[in-house]
Amino acid sequence: MTEPKDISALVEKIAYQDDESSYRQFFLFFYKDLHGFAHSLLRSQESAEEVVLDVLMRVWTNRSRLPEVRNLKVYLFTAIKNTALNYLAQHHKYTSWDLENISVEQDLDLYTPEEIFLKEELKEKIALTIRSLPPKCQMVYKLIREEGLTYKEVAAIMGIAENTVDRHLNIAFQKLTALVREYLYSDR
Repeated sequence: MTEPKDISALVEKIAYQDDESSYRQFFLFFYKDLHGFAHSLLRSQESAEEVVLDVLMRVWTNRSRLPEVRNLKVYLFTAIKNTALNYLAQHHKYTSWDLENISVEQDLDLYTPEEIFLKEELKEKIALTIRSLPPKCQMVYKLIREEGLTYKEVAAIMGIAENTVDRHLNIAFQKLTALVREYLYSDR
């Protein structure tokens, strides 16, 4: 779905006119990204869908307060994070979030059987490297590299300073760079 011309106009129609058509546009615009983020936290399509629908239903239920939200994207991703953590705590008895299996898709466009094997091997090593990062570092990597959020937005979502976001991302990049260097220059 392409971005509506003016999100703030949609928000106003939703909040002040109870416009279901505008809400439908809002829903369709944000659903895919929110679902992808929820899925990366919960590792379940059904659970992710449940969390996203819950958050978006709360948006509709509390629509009169929607214009008060300063940064809608940060608000929605924060709501997804918090709802997913609550979901994990309620359904799986977890006390902290589990980011162990964030998937990292890299399309390297390799074609020969050997290249396909190497691509899969590298993908597995990248995913393993990402999983070996501390949870907050993984979250920063996911939000910035996969969701395209800014440092400022990630800092707001996670409740940390922008400098801390930068440090987490640098740690991830250092580990990934070392992995790729080792992979490319090793004898395998």
